[in-house]
Amino acid sequence: MIGILALILFILILAVGGDRGAVSIMALTGNIAVLSLAVVLLAGGHSPLVITLLAGCVISYITLIKQNGKNVKTKAAFLAAAIVMLVLLFAIYGVIWDSKSGGLNEIQAMQEDVMYYYNVDVHINMLHIAVCICLLSTLGAVLDTALSITSSVYEVAVHKKDLSRRELYHSGLQIGREIIGTTINTLLFAYLGESMLLFAYLKTGKFTIETIVNSKFLFQNVAVMLFGGIACLLAVPAASLCIAHFIRSKERISLAGEKQNKNQ
Repeated sequence: MIGILALILFILILAVGGDRGAVSIMALTGNIAVLSLAVVLLAGGHSPLVITLLAGCVISYITLIKQNGKNVKTKAAFLAAAIVMLVLLFAIYGVIWDSKSGGLNEIQAMQEDVMYYYNVDVHINMLHIAVCICLLSTLGAVLDTALSITSSVYEVAVHKKDLSRRELYHSGLQIGREIIGTTINTLLFAYLGESMLLFAYLKTGKFTIETIVNSKFLFQNVAVMLFGGIACLLAVPAASLCIAHFIRSKERISLAGEKQNKNQ
């Protein structure tokens, strides 16, 4: 059934996207390969944070530059995403470390297949794994938001060449205000949709509100959701600043080259 659904997805991507759809499929395949390699390396005992940073860089490069081409829009989006993820790394690490929310939560730990069939002594730092999960979960939303901002501001700059760097930056902020609401709602419903069955299970199990609020499973889900929203919000000014700087710097270099050619 999974194969059939995947086949339908690929056919629709090719039918709707054409050549760009084929490129998207190749980028998706590359990202899956990178994530699979990251899992293998993590299971081998390598540093989770180093592997996650490297995997995030490769995934960002494939998603932005390989899929959309190397231009001022994708380079600005890549830089903005890198800035946001580095800032979030310290915030996520501090929150996860202070809350000790790594590893299996209460629901996962009491499942029979975990208790009787799996060895939980895997010699992996589960706090670092939790940080990596949170970072990779927010990366896709950050890349999408950053590229949306840089592409929109680039179009503004093309049609209004007299805008200053400051005006381009504020244009990016205004565009971000228009799209951030739907982006946050998308993240919210994605995470809540995944947790609906869990909440139904908690309701039938008659767990108290105090138990749920202080549980690890609620914190893990809500933390990922909130960090995803924070990442998207930070991506708006970061992407606006980067694309404004890149556009004006490129124009300044072009003007300098034209003047040099005229002098020669």
